[in-house]
Amino acid sequence: MEIRRVPAHLLNPAAYNPRKDLQPGDPEYEKLGRSIERFGYVEPIVWNERTGNVVGGHQRLKWMLAEGEREFDVSVVNLSPSEEKALNIALNKISGDWDEERLAALLQELAEDNTIDEALTGFDPDEIDDIIAGITEEEPQNFRDKLNNSPPSSLFDTFVVPPFSVLDTRQGYWAERKTMWLNYGIRSEVGREDNLVFNKNIKIGPRDNGTSVFDPVLCEICYRWFCPAGGLIFDPFAGGSVRGVLAKITGHRYTGIELRQEQVDANRENTNELGLDAEGLRWVCDDSLNMDKHIKDGTADMVFTCPPYFDLEKYSDDPRDISNMEYDDFSEVFGEIMTKAARKLKENRFFVVVLSDVRDKSGIYRDMTGALKATMASCGLRLYNDIILLNVVGSAAFRVRRAMRNRKVVRVHQNVMVFFKGDPKAIQEDFEELEELDEEEIAAMTGGEPDSGEE
Repeated sequence: MEIRRVPAHLLNPAAYNPRKDLQPGDPEYEKLGRSIERFGYVEPIVWNERTGNVVGGHQRLKWMLAEGEREFDVSVVNLSPSEEKALNIALNKISGDWDEERLAALLQELAEDNTIDEALTGFDPDEIDDIIAGITEEEPQNFRDKLNNSPPSSLFDTFVVPPFSVLDTRQGYWAERKTMWLNYGIRSEVGREDNLVFNKNIKIGPRDNGTSVFDPVLCEICYRWFCPAGGLIFDPFAGGSVRGVLAKITGHRYTGIELRQEQVDANRENTNELGLDAEGLRWVCDDSLNMDKHIKDGTADMVFTCPPYFDLEKYSDDPRDISNMEYDDFSEVFGEIMTKAARKLKENRFFVVVLSDVRDKSGIYRDMTGALKATMASCGLRLYNDIILLNVVGSAAFRVRRAMRNRKVVRVHQNVMVFFKGDPKAIQEDFEELEELDEEEIAAMTGGEPDSGEE
């Protein structure tokens, strides 16, 4: 590190600096001044010789200029503009308050630049995703007004989100509804180890401890679209509390099988915290291969699940956990579980699986979605809807350049595969026409006050 004495006129404050600019009279500004007066100028300003910009130390520079200083000891770096901005973020992350709009815009710019390793900013990928996602968040009605060829608002009122073959989680209306559900108090990440997360390119959504959480908006719309009112939902890979809690709140019954007792206990505890009674809501701790002990064939009104994406997320060290198996064993057991689950479904009902293809060690896709289609077809279920769940690009942009060295495009979507068992002509007979949600229904589901569980 080179320390050099540099005149003030060469030190250009970075116009993009995302930290809030402190002013005389601000408590933090005054504290900074007292510290410099007491201890002296002990931390050099960081200055990029290549651009002339101050990278770190803007507030110290401002205070000392006001005191009449005209030369400064600076720590000299020689960085490209993108490297400079990444270092600026990393240095600023440890103190002060962010100007959130500037920070989001700066991270978006770096993500689109594709030449900077995300780790250089000091933010982890999940933080970057959440900050960048905030750029696009708008009020739902405002968003609808700005859509090109925007669907009529009744699509939102009736279906929650427009029922098209691409579901875009990047949009403001989706982010707002997801926030409402999470603010309700769902704590699906509890009961799982820290940093138990999906591959960053295909995650459903993180919480503050880095643990993946199933998207409650996706859960809500699948129940509303593909399960009869009051129907029984069966989930052979239950995981956290989201899918069970959403079933209860939306007036359905739910049976989920989960291999780990600590997860079952956490789900039940979250249910109690929300003030929900346990009637019709059941988590069973067992191997899904043993589902015949817990649910009869032909009794489920919907199967809805999100199985492990092979080894992208390891859930436990239990040898029965298919996320720990070699791929051939995984495929065999996964196929057997899906086959048994198909038998639980009533006639003229939907089987919905959230899934993503994964690459093998050589980079070739294993085609899990194709294998699932074949398994379902052997059980008499055919693919009825093929939906793409489009995720926030966010930190995935940082990996594009490295991935493309091997010509791998970065995956930012998942598959929502909707199979149907029976005669599609019977759908209109067995499924009531969806009507607009009224204010009371919306308030009951997402108004922030947990359902008391009383009828």
